[in-house]
Amino acid sequence: MAAGEGSTRSGPLAVGSGKVEPMTGFDIDEIPSALQRHLPVGAELVWPAQGMTSEVALAVGTSGTVVLKRCTNPIYLTWLRREHEVLLAIAHLGLPVPNVIDHTEQSGSSGPEAWLVMSCLPGRSLWSAMLEAPDGERGPLLQRLGLFLRALHSARIPEALGQPKDWISRKLEQARANLDWCDGDEGLLRWLEESRPAPVPEVLIHGDPSLDNVLIDEGGVLSLIDWSGGDCGDPRYDIALALRTEPEITLGAHEVASFHSAHGGAPMDARTQRWFELLYEFS
Repeated sequence: MAAGEGSTRSGPLAVGSGKVEPMTGFDIDEIPSALQRHLPVGAELVWPAQGMTSEVALAVGTSGTVVLKRCTNPIYLTWLRREHEVLLAIAHLGLPVPNVIDHTEQSGSSGPEAWLVMSCLPGRSLWSAMLEAPDGERGPLLQRLGLFLRALHSARIPEALGQPKDWISRKLEQARANLDWCDGDEGLLRWLEESRPAPVPEVLIHGDPSLDNVLIDEGGVLSLIDWSGGDCGDPRYDIALALRTEPEITLGAHEVASFHSAHGGAPMDARTQRWFELLYEFS
């Protein structure tokens, strides 16, 4: 599935989040000159495990660490542009998200490319924490996540993210436009269009809070990365993706209840939850 970097289940922007995999990426001298000034002193590039949409590197130096993202795939150029726009729009809300340092687009050796420089958040992916959690400790982690998403969904929607058309209609239109390259197909899309759930009030959403896009630091504080799907949208999409842990982890009923109790809303029925999970096949 063509998802954000977090789809590798690796927490790509987390310092010390796990195995660093060697890969062929960009060299420091390939970083646009307009962005070179943001590199820390003595910067070296460290390559976390990579996703499918952008190359992600940590520029680690004696004066700190910044995150660099480069996208050269034409399909995803707008995603990185969108992440930049969303992070700027929500910067004043006090949410634990990366701070935008700079963004640029240019013509590279293989065509158009986009670059984003951001602050580096501490911690490792909540996914890795869940995988390692002994019996009895996953519920408290999901409770933290429920509280975290409750705060996000209660935040004021920035004017820059307002849309005249409802989110589900926009996502279904986008799904049809993505048919040529996504995992979904015409038959599934028709089913989604014919069985769309009743609308609910729209809120500020992340758009892909799978557990690998959630970081947890040593103090248990959560933060969110990979904001290309940030929008004024349906909170049930966030909830469905946050609780989508199988086949690696099968959540118990009490663990799911811990999440919903903290989030504050009634659990959605299984059919509605599956609808939002399948909608993700077109992302």
